Amino acid sequence: MTANDGDDARSYGTTAREFRPGRPTEPEWTELLESLWKDRSLLVDDFLERFSSISYGEAVVPKEDIYRTAADTMDMFLYQMAGLELPPDLQTLPREVAARRARQGVPLDAFLVAIRNDFRVLWKGLERVARDKGIGVLVANMDRVLDAVEGYVTSIQQAYAEEEARLARNKQLYRQRLLSRLFNAGPGTPREVQDLAAALEVQATGTFEVLAVTLDAVSQAQQQFESDHSIYMYENSGVLYVFRQQRKGLTWRHEPPAFPAGYVPGVEGLDAVPSAAASALVLAQQKRRGTRLATMEDAWMGIASGLLEQKFPGFSTSIKNALDKCTPVERQRLLEVARSYGRTGSIKETSEELFCHRNTVVNRLHSLHEAIGLDLTVPGEAARALIALSRYSEFTD
Repeated sequence: MTANDGDDARSYGTTAREFRPGRPTEPEWTELLESLWKDRSLLVDDFLERFSSISYGEAVVPKEDIYRTAADTMDMFLYQMAGLELPPDLQTLPREVAARRARQGVPLDAFLVAIRNDFRVLWKGLERVARDKGIGVLVANMDRVLDAVEGYVTSIQQAYAEEEARLARNKQLYRQRLLSRLFNAGPGTPREVQDLAAALEVQATGTFEVLAVTLDAVSQAQQQFESDHSIYMYENSGVLYVFRQQRKGLTWRHEPPAFPAGYVPGVEGLDAVPSAAASALVLAQQKRRGTRLATMEDAWMGIASGLLEQKFPGFSTSIKNALDKCTPVERQRLLEVARSYGRTGSIKETSEELFCHRNTVVNRLHSLHEAIGLDLTVPGEAARALIALSRYSEFTD
């Protein structure tokens, strides 16, 4: 990938891959594919330009989804035309893309028109790298290009039909389209919010709680909640957003799910759910051992620390250097007393929590003050100290 390709991959979540045909039996054809692989970002650009004239009707598909799918699809075609084994994530690509478009409510006919543009994009790209000297090789391998695209079309049609049938059987198709509209287009006017809430069978002005689930936990969440129709799930770019109307005394805080997630409770109104979901994702990305639900109360210091380090590089360096001079045992004791006192603000409660005498807590707070130059008993200094100390795993565990 070029430098620009790498930036696109990072911004849209695409995967960096290697293209190594090995010792080819058809060196001229392989040379064409290797040349095309090096500037395959142009294939994606060409596809997106052609795609701009295609209408998906009322379906809302995020831009990053379109880009990521186009990039992954072009990679898949190049692997196939080179006779290479597909990476595991590309082996399931047709089924995953078809299922996602069915859930988003994309009409199959329009979807297939977009896919069949892939042949034109690939052929144009091959002509570009072949120039005059490689045209004969290109024409001789036209069937390979056709077979790759038509094989993809066939897989897409089958997987789309299966997914649409599954959604229809479970009465989820309409619901998923509504959720796609809520998360991508927004509910709109107050009347549209009321209509959307009525269709989802929730109160437009109700109070909601929201989860954001990432990585391997996504499948766990889907399995746990798929039969509960009071819970709404929307997946986008590998993240599963889950929400429901909040019930008094029976929230996810009271009964945490069996998987890690970012959690935002007390969301006022259906129209506020998407922004709460974005906040929940930030919390989900804060890795904390020993906790299932990452809340603002738990994660705010780590988030603040990261933002301050971005704006003021080295914000916590002096504190880290000071603690690194301590022995491991001494550092652990100082972090323990900082964590406990920072949460309780009480010498008494801290001593009870750490099973030590009040004087021991006072002495350790004094030792911490001497080490880092900040006094946890002074609110302004305590805030800075706690934010900086949150970068230690011993402090956040």
